[in-house]
This record gives sequence, structure tokens and C-alpha cells, in this order.
Amino acid sequence: MAPRADGKQISAGFAVFLITFLVLTTLIVFAVLLFLSYENMYNNLIIEVETETRSAANALASDINSITSFQDTPFEYTINDDGTDNFRNSRIVDKFVNSQTYRSNGSVYVTDKQGKIYCRNSFVLDVSDNLLTTEEGPLYIVQPNILELLEQTDAVGFARLGSHNTGRVVSVNCVKVTGTPYFVIVSNSEGTEQTKTEYIQVILIPAMVAMIIAIVLYAVFVYFSLMPIKDISQVISKVAEGDYSVRVSPKYSDPNDYTTLSVSSEFTDMGRTVNRMIESLENQEHDREMFISSIAHDIRTPLTSINGFVTAMLDGTIPEEKQPHYLELIKQQTDRIRTLVTQMTEASSLSHPDPEMMEEFNVNDMINDIVDNLEAQLTDKQIRVIKSLDPGPGIMVYGEAQQLCRVIINIITNAIKFTPQNGEIKISTETSPKTRKVIISVEDSGAGVEESKRQRIFESFYQADSSRKSEGFGLGLYICKQILAGHGQTIICDEGRELGGAKFVFSFPYPPEDQEQ
Repeated sequence: MAPRADGKQISAGFAVFLITFLVLTTLIVFAVLLFLSYENMYNNLIIEVETETRSAANALASDINSITSFQDTPFEYTINDDGTDNFRNSRIVDKFVNSQTYRSNGSVYVTDKQGKIYCRNSFVLDVSDNLLTTEEGPLYIVQPNILELLEQTDAVGFARLGSHNTGRVVSVNCVKVTGTPYFVIVSNSEGTEQTKTEYIQVILIPAMVAMIIAIVLYAVFVYFSLMPIKDISQVISKVAEGDYSVRVSPKYSDPNDYTTLSVSSEFTDMGRTVNRMIESLENQEHDREMFISSIAHDIRTPLTSINGFVTAMLDGTIPEEKQPHYLELIKQQTDRIRTLVTQMTEASSLSHPDPEMMEEFNVNDMINDIVDNLEAQLTDKQIRVIKSLDPGPGIMVYGEAQQLCRVIINIITNAIKFTPQNGEIKISTETSPKTRKVIISVEDSGAGVEESKRQRIFESFYQADSSRKSEGFGLGLYICKQILAGHGQTIICDEGRELGGAKFVFSFPYPPEDQEQ
């Protein structure tokens, strides 16, 4: 199950189902579009055949009707006594019917209402059994649907029928010649094979090729997109097994590495974050080992002394008159152990200040009092303190005064420890109404802190100079950071611009706005 930001979880099976549904939906839509494009081409073929057939029928009917305008060879018909008509000048009509103009539009016929054929350019009407030769010789159309077409045309002047289910598009149009009992029938048909071939060559094959290319490109993109996730996952698995030497490959964590162009900046940031996390875990593991070694040493030394003194007093090696002195030494060693245990216990709870202990106080007054109380240490090393305290009215701060006082004491005593003889320490305060903070900085003229160690000095039991056996357990700056974090503030270590040593910058919060009023 993959966690979500709102606390709910999404099943991996549901995610696979959703992706599969989207892919199938895309394929179905693609198939529907291909089908609609074929239908569009097929309908265009039907419209084209019907349009050509209708135009040819109308044009031939108009041409036959116009023959009456030629006085030398008028187109005439007469009714005989027996009721039959005489179709005269059929030679001229035959020229029209059999001309290349009309022959190119399919089969053309001139008939009467009963289907008797007077002129034609084909024996085929694209329907079966459509012509019948009688004993007398005339040809008749006997197909029922054609005879029905003639009846409809006689009623309204125009009619048509078509067929699209035999692999061919058939269109039959019938037009009545105005002012005569004759009808023009034009039948045209086109095979659908050419349309299918054109559809396959022009649309289907390019579309399928494009789809295959898109699928391949998508698969390649997904593969290269999943590679950093796979690499990061493998690295995290090894870290979980205790191997802190592994790192995410630079091509997935270095933004300046261009060997894998498909990796997004988010993956690069993720890889870089994982590497920093591993480095932090590696440092913590190293610190843990150092801590255990240091604690073992710091506890073993006083315990050895205590055990030696007690043993000596029990076996009489230390005379009774000297025992008070050695009992005092034993008390000092137990106090050292108690101090260590107390600091370890406090470090885990200082990030949660007591709301009932929160109060408003003047930070400048607190700094002046602390400097006065540390005068002996400052005098011992002949250190000069430079104060640059903001005199503004916004110097009031809010918090657990005892804890915040401890922060300032730890920072100043730390500066005294690493400031050389006859050195200087500068303490500054500055109000920041925009961020509602008082910025405090303590700068010394010591050797400073290497840039690579400025983040780590705030970790528990870390000492910037591990080779120097300085007093303390490496918890002072860690405690400061925890106290400030509990008050929503931060602390950083930087290089001093004025005195050249280390410069610690931290902040205290303004009083709440409702309390100020």
C-alpha cells in the first residue's frame, strides 16, 4: 500500500487497474477514431457516386429536352391509332446517350413508364435480370425495383435508389424528360476495394506505425524514468541492511550530470536528498560509536577512581585521617557522572518548553547580566567584550527565560573557550519587526569552524576538534539548537567578518501580538 498525504492509502492493485483502464480506454478511443475515419471515407464515396449519377441524369434529360429547339431535326413523338407512340429522331438521342460524356458516368437508358428501352449505352443495369427481349424485339426492364422507381419518378419528376452491401456502391437515378412520357435512367457503381486500399495505405498503416512508435517511446520513457527509482530503491535497501557506504549514482543525483537526460529534476532532488540522508545516517552511526566510546571512557575513568579510593579505604591503605579528602574526590567523580546523565536526559526534552513558564523579558538586560556573571572567565583570558545591542523598544522577547538564558550562556562560554588570550568577543542584537524576531549574534576572534563542520557541530556528542580533549561532552550546541527549535527559532554557524573567528547567529521570538496589546 502506498501512503498518501491525507493519511489514506491507495492499493497497488488499484493503481495497476487504473493505469490499465486508461491504456485500454486510449486504445478503444483510437480504434473508434479509425473506424469513424473509414466510415467517413466510405460515406464520401457514396456521396460522390450519387452526385455524379444525379448530375448525369439531370444533364441528359435536359439535353434530350433541348433537342426540340433544333427546327431541322426536331425531337418528336406521336401516338398511333392503336395507342403506341413513335419515338422519332432516336438517332440524335443515341448520340447523346452513347457519347463519352455520359458513358463515363455508367449505364444510361431512355425508357417509358412501362420500362420499354428506346436508347441505351449498356446491357447492364447493375441489377440482375433487368432486360427482357420479347418476340417482337423491344427490350423491357422487368426488375421490380426499377419499375417502382419509374412510377415514383412519374409522380414527382425524380427518384433514386442505391445499394451499399455487395462490396460495391450502386446508385440508380431516374429523371423524367420534361414535356415527354420518357425517362432517363443513369446507373453508376464503384467498388469499395479502392477505398479500402486507400484507407489502409493512407490512414490505417501510418496510424498503426505512429501508435507502435508512440508505445515504444512511452515504454522507453517509462523505463528510463523508473531507472532512478530502481537505483534509489536498491540504495535504500542496502542502507536498511546497515551498509552506509552506498550512494545514489551521480547521474540520478547530480544536476550537472547529463548522461541521463530523461531524469527529471524531481528525481535528481530525490537522489541528492537520499545521499544527504545516508551521509547523515553514516555520521550519526559514527557519532554513536564515538558516543559509546566517549561515554564508556567518561564513566569508566571516574568509576575506576571511585573503586580505587573505596577499596583503599576498606583495606586500610588510606588512613582514617585522610579519608575525608578522598571522599571529597569520590563526590567530585559522582557529580561528573550525574552531570553527564542529566545532560543526556535534558537533551531529549528541551524541544518542548513548558507553556506555563513562558514569559516576556528584555534580552539586552539578560545579555548584560550574563556577561557580568562571566567576568571572571573573561578576565582570566584577558578577553575584551564588544557589545552592539539594539536600544529600540522592540527588544522585548517571549519564551521560557531560563532555557533561553541557557542558550546565551552556552554560546558565550563556547566563544570564551575557543578565543585565544587577549582576544575579543562581539555580542550584537538587532530587531526584525517584519519577521517578529530579535536576531542575536556572538562572534569571536578564535580559529573559527571549518565550513564542512558548521552543520555538524549542532549534532549531539559532536566535537569539531576530536583530537583535542576539551572539557564537556559535545552537548552544549545541541542543547541550544533543541531549545531554540522548541521556541520555533533557528541557529547557524558562520564565518565572522569582523573578528575572523566563528560567528553564531540565532533568534528569539517577539511576544504574541495579543500580549503586546
